[in-house]
Amino acid sequence: MGLISEVSPMVVALVSIILGATGQFLFRLGMLAYGKVTVTGIWRQLGAIIFTPAIFLGFLCFGLSSFLWLVVISRWELSYAYPLVSLGYVLVIIYGTFILHEHLTLPKILGSILILAGISVFGLWTA
Repeated sequence: MGLISEVSPMVVALVSIILGATGQFLFRLGMLAYGKVTVTGIWRQLGAIIFTPAIFLGFLCFGLSSFLWLVVISRWELSYAYPLVSLGYVLVIIYGTFILHEHLTLPKILGSILILAGISVFGLWTA
């Protein structure tokens, strides 16, 4: 068996989630560089947008995240695994705050605390 089969599903899930959040961060970074688009205008600009370096890397992160997620859901029930994806919201807030210098508001803080508490409770009851 390969290396992935020897790694804990929790580690694979966390790497997948980190890659997904990183993909979102890279999408935002790329769009800051590219500029604003509209829903109708995006189709004419799609090629240029996709090949914006940060966005292209974001798609690579999402692709790898998806393949790793397949490993996770092949081993765990979806109803156990999927709530962990909400960790990505917390990671995106961290990226936004510390790298993109977005405002850290009380609702973001409270929401992150609730997400982490929810995952903790969920983990205790389903483990």
